Amino acid sequence: MFSNPKKLIAQLAMACAFVTLSALAQGQLAEPPDNSLNERLDGQFNGQLALQHIAHQISFGPRTADYAGKQKTLNYIQQLLEPEADQLVVQPFSAHGLSGNNLWASFYAADSKQKNHPRIMLAAHWDTRPIAERDAVAAKRSEPVVGANDGASGVAVLLEMARLLSSQRAPVTVDLVFFDLEDMGNIDSLPFSIGAAEFVRKNPFYRPTAGVVVDMVCDLDLTIPQERFSRDSAADLQDQIWRIAQSQGATVFKNHKGTYIEDDHLPFLRAGLKVVNLIHWPFPRSWHTSGDTIDRCSADSLQQVGRVISEFIYLQREPL
Repeated sequence: MFSNPKKLIAQLAMACAFVTLSALAQGQLAEPPDNSLNERLDGQFNGQLALQHIAHQISFGPRTADYAGKQKTLNYIQQLLEPEADQLVVQPFSAHGLSGNNLWASFYAADSKQKNHPRIMLAAHWDTRPIAERDAVAAKRSEPVVGANDGASGVAVLLEMARLLSSQRAPVTVDLVFFDLEDMGNIDSLPFSIGAAEFVRKNPFYRPTAGVVVDMVCDLDLTIPQERFSRDSAADLQDQIWRIAQSQGATVFKNHKGTYIEDDHLPFLRAGLKVVNLIHWPFPRSWHTSGDTIDRCSADSLQQVGRVISEFIYLQREPL
């Protein structure tokens, strides 16, 4: 009946996302929408659905200790993952005088009885920075960052991946790990990546075959070069991901070296694990400012990143 079903699917997905985002912006949506229709629209990673997850997170407010939005976001992630994942664990921790929660959701391989199949970790931080110290307006520098890009975008990619992993099992086991307290670095002499470091410390038995940390991946002008720590310690894995990006025409992945960035991949690299960091560099102007808002986010950027990760997981052509 329809001459172009794929075009219709895309239009329906965009329409659903637009209605949801509009309702969120007007404060009319207190609970996540029923995404059952969206889940039937497309078997691939959908950037519009990921954008909805960003909208929900920022609607809760800052995801930092002194705000109710942090607990609401924790509940939101849990509620989405509990019916989908084979196992979901919340790991509370205390470090540097702070308390946090890491979440760990596992989706077992299609042939879970097979021994020694690869295990891939996808990770992102779900907290936001409590101060916007780089803001152009001095009065706003002590206020928390909204974190549409820095925080919400990585979580959005993982939550959309959860939808895919639930509907179609991958040939590998996939762990989605959400780190708390990444963004406290250089505040009162605190380090970055507190939650990731605690995750590695509390789970010394966890040895994934490969890992990808996703951070700040929704910008309208997204640029992801080859992060240097990843290059030094996991070059083969990084090359594999970039080959996939090139084959897909994913233009947000740039075929040149970036800089050394302190992020949640470092505790894993120090533990001898192959983990690469996908992150915007040079950091966008909205970084650590009040301008880190959803109007600067792109569904296309999210989709390019998500589809490269999806192929990496579902269509393994090279040994890890």
